[in-house]
Amino acid sequence: MPKRSAFFSLLLIAALMLAACAAPPAAEAPAWGSLDGRGAPAGISGKVVVEAGGVIRIGGSFALTGPIPTLGLDIRHGAELAVDDLNATGGLEGFMFELVAEDGACDGTQGTNVGNKFAADATIVAVTGGTCSGETFGLLPILQEARIPFVSPSATNPDITSPNCDVCNRVALSDALQGAVDAGYVFSDLGRTKVAVVHDNSDYGKGVAEVFRNNISGLGAEVTGFEGVQVGDTDFRAMLSRVGAGGPQAVFFGGYATEAGLIAQQITETPGLEDTVFMSVDGAFTQQYIQAAGAAAEGTYISLLAGDDSEAMNVEFDAKYIEKYGVSPDELGAFHSQSYDSVMLIAAAIAAVATIDDSGNLVLDREELIAAIRAADAFDGLTGTIKCDSIGECGAGGVQIFQVTDGAFVQVSGFGME
Repeated sequence: MPKRSAFFSLLLIAALMLAACAAPPAAEAPAWGSLDGRGAPAGISGKVVVEAGGVIRIGGSFALTGPIPTLGLDIRHGAELAVDDLNATGGLEGFMFELVAEDGACDGTQGTNVGNKFAADATIVAVTGGTCSGETFGLLPILQEARIPFVSPSATNPDITSPNCDVCNRVALSDALQGAVDAGYVFSDLGRTKVAVVHDNSDYGKGVAEVFRNNISGLGAEVTGFEGVQVGDTDFRAMLSRVGAGGPQAVFFGGYATEAGLIAQQITETPGLEDTVFMSVDGAFTQQYIQAAGAAAEGTYISLLAGDDSEAMNVEFDAKYIEKYGVSPDELGAFHSQSYDSVMLIAAAIAAVATIDDSGNLVLDREELIAAIRAADAFDGLTGTIKCDSIGECGAGGVQIFQVTDGAFVQVSGFGME
């Protein structure tokens, strides 16, 4: 029998915690045959049956194309390593786990397409994802109707979770926190009282930009402009000329890596912005940003929603990541740990509510699974202590501020510093 890793032991502990909080499953379930299009056995509402010898299938929506494919790949890797660890210990009662990866492309329309694919697949038990907020908004109504719970590792728009969606969960922290912390850092730590705010019109970028604007205005700063661009744009000079006319001391950008890098680079060419501080957010926390900005990246600031990492667990995770993919996880993105934890949270909930019927089939009640994810009450993940509240906010940690120094992200403030 394979040796149980620390990760699997934590999963079992988490399952016990979840089982204590979730509605108890039926003592015995009958064997069912075919499943209907919404994942429920024909004539039996809300049940998923994995036949003996079958696999437990978890869907994944990852931004493998679109504006942040490197970050999306990193998130996929985190989910794959979670499945590897689950299966290395024998799975659940001998049932192995399988990740069904789809490209959500960081796009709402593609998120809808992926959601429809998962909803039509009776074998999909739960979903990790989406990567981006817009993509996740595309998934959300479809998975809510199909009663398929999801846990996003990285969609940070505050409206992803709400009292109106019981299948919606995330282990990433909300932009409501990030925007507030960023505003405080720019105003108080950097002493900038005239600030221009720019966003890329995505659900993610515009959302965090609005939070930042509202918070820094509340601190007493003057917001000299609020400009929108588009994902995929490359020439921001006209917009920056308008921004420069307002005389800001700082420019804050809500959006993704390539656009952030190009804006940082073009700021240096814009009259009136030569001495302006540039700050962006975790959508730009990749080497993709540094490459796009070139020399202009030096001295710029990026904030990151980070977990309260368990050092020992992350050392083991990083070693497995490097062994499997040949690259350090931090070279690709910042949400691999959240992705790992999202799959482990789903697996713990499955373990808490699954039953084995007389035919040796694994039986899951979707409503019990939805409730079990929300019942997570303090188990240790890569990102810290996972504990979900009543609307599905399960993240641990806080906001870290980094400055690009000698071509690398160096933490200068925030959560995790002594």
